[in-house]
Amino acid sequence: MTFTTGTPDTTAPVISSINASSTASTSAQISWTTNEPATSKVWYGTTTPVTLGGTTLSAFNGTLLTGHLLGLSGLTASTTYYFAIESTDAANNTATTSTQSFVQP
Repeated sequence: MTFTTGTPDTTAPVISSINASSTASTSAQISWTTNEPATSKVWYGTTTPVTLGGTTLSAFNGTLLTGHLLGLSGLTASTTYYFAIESTDAANNTATTSTQSFVQP
C-alpha cells in the first residue's frame, strides 16, 4: 500500500479589506476578504471591546468563501457599533480581527 501525505495546514486565514456600510437606518453590511476559503462571522454590539461568544450578537455564514459579506439588522440609528470578524478555514484555523467600529446614521 502506498500513500502520500502533505504538510498539514496550520495557518489561519488572513483577513483584509474590511468595510462597514449602512444599508438603511436599522441595517448595515460588513464585508472583507480572506486569502483562502473560510467561513464568515461578525460579532457585534454597542460596547467595546467586543466579546466573542456568549450573548454577543453575531451574524454567520458557514460557506467557505474568500469574498465575505454579512448583513446586520435590528440596529439603532445614531449609534456607534463595534464589531470583530472571525473566519475559519477548512483545517479549522481561525483568524479574528481586533475591534472595529462604525456609526449607524
